[in-house]
Amino acid sequence: MNLPVEVESRWRLVETSWELALPRGVLSVNYDLDKEVLFTVDGEQKRINITGCRDALNGYQKGRCFYCFSEIFIDKSNTPPEVDHFFPHVLKQHNFGSLIDGVWNLQLACKDCNRGESGKFARLPVLRLLERLHRRNEFLISSHHPLREVLMQQTGNTPEQRIEFLNDFYNKAKTILIHQWDVEEKFPPVF
Repeated sequence: MNLPVEVESRWRLVETSWELALPRGVLSVNYDLDKEVLFTVDGEQKRINITGCRDALNGYQKGRCFYCFSEIFIDKSNTPPEVDHFFPHVLKQHNFGSLIDGVWNLQLACKDCNRGESGKFARLPVLRLLERLHRRNEFLISSHHPLREVLMQQTGNTPEQRIEFLNDFYNKAKTILIHQWDVEEKFPPVF
């Protein structure tokens, strides 16, 4: 069961905010692609690792791959899910900036969906999957998870602003990434 790991991950986010004496809305959380951790920077510009990205995201995907809904496990005894950028990381090379590494754009995917034979790789997911990303982010925001304020800082304060943000990002990405990607769901949708 992943619940103890998820709870510990959320608690580390709260504790980090307290240790830095920051209001919840000011904590800036970033993603380190190489180490697969969420981190923040303190007042002295020192990096502070907070928690593993998998741990923080898993509960909001109900232990399922974001794309095909197959079951995923974050413990080390199984093949862990991969942290995927919905809008591919390659867009950083096209002036999309560090926002690509924002929590709003990260989800957990099984290896098959992320980089398997028919995997996503650096392709842009189809529009219906963008709608799923929006639902997942809204679920995270409505849960009052410690990442709530971070998501709102990155994408907008209202649902309307967040939809507009995602649509604008999607339309800009489509001008660069000419190939779109779709997946057949292996299990019924759970979010």
